Amino acid sequence: MPNNKNAKKEPQQNEAPVNELDQLRQIVFGVAEQQLKKQIALTRSDLEHALNTQSISFTHRLDKMQENITQRFSDIEQQIQHLDKTHDDNELVIQKDLANLASEHEMFATATQQDFKTMEQSLDIGSQTLSHNFNEQLEQLKTHLESVSKELSSSKTDRKTLAKLLATMATNLEDDEL
Repeated sequence: MPNNKNAKKEPQQNEAPVNELDQLRQIVFGVAEQQLKKQIALTRSDLEHALNTQSISFTHRLDKMQENITQRFSDIEQQIQHLDKTHDDNELVIQKDLANLASEHEMFATATQQDFKTMEQSLDIGSQTLSHNFNEQLEQLKTHLESVSKELSSSKTDRKTLAKLLATMATNLEDDEL
């Protein structure tokens, strides 16, 4: 057992110099170590505070940016919807105008064809009337010429009288044509 006591004393002796060394360190560097520990703790506290502030600021900016992006997307969506509605309205107006123009064109074409038929009928009637009147006057002239010719042959009028009569008849024909 005596050996056990020696074994126990040896670690105590080894611990004593370590304790003494710690005490010496505490005496020589104790204040500086305490100040250094305080400085490290203060720096750590300041750093954590700065990081928290920066994190809050970053989160706030990120939220603002997200709101701004959402607002701009909303504005753009409204503008697109407005432009789509305007485009659709314009397309409807153009389709209505096109339908109206097609209808008016069809009505105009029908009216024009009817007008052409009416003018053609009117021209045909006028042409037939003129032709009929001309044929009547020609027949009357032939009859008159024959009667004058018979009268001249029967009355044996000279050539001068016959020439005057023919000239008068030609003048009458020219007046009738005008």
